[in-house]
Amino acid sequence: REDIARVEIPTLIGVGTKDDIAGSPHKLAELMPRAVALDIPNRDHMLAVGDRVFKKAALDFYSELAGN
Repeated sequence: REDIARVEIPTLIGVGTKDDIAGSPHKLAELMPRAVALDIPNRDHMLAVGDRVFKKAALDFYSELAGN
């Protein structure tokens, strides 16, 4: 917990709502000062990253970091 709390870079943590491997993105994001949690609806561990919800959230996340 102490090590992860020192991660100060902006981090997007996306996890599928049907993922029984990764656990809650919210619990991890609470430990990191600049993390954002994202629930990816109806996706499991393997299909979450390819989902449109994740892709849009990632683009929005990077756009916000760039100041756009």
